[in-house]
Amino acid sequence: MPIYTPTVGEVVRDLAHRDFTGKPVEAVYMDTLAKLVYLRPLAGGCEWTTAPEAIQALPAPRFITVQHPSRPRAADVA
Repeated sequence: MPIYTPTVGEVVRDLAHRDFTGKPVEAVYMDTLAKLVYLRPLAGGCEWTTAPEAIQALPAPRFITVQHPSRPRAADVA
C-alpha cells in the first residue's frame, strides 16, 4: 500500500500515537523532513515526529489554516 502524503494544514491520524482512550491521535500535518513526518496538536503546541507509514487520511478531509509552516527544530541549534 502506498504511503499517504498529506497537504500542509491537513488533519490526519497518527497511528503510532494514541490518546488516553486508545484511539489514534488526530493532528495537523506540518512537513516531512529527513524521512520523518512533523505533526502538531489540533489546538497548537509543540510538534512531534512520526514515521510516514503511520499517517492515515481522515474519511472526510479537514484542514486547518497554517499561517507559517514551522521548520522542525534541529538538534545542533542552540
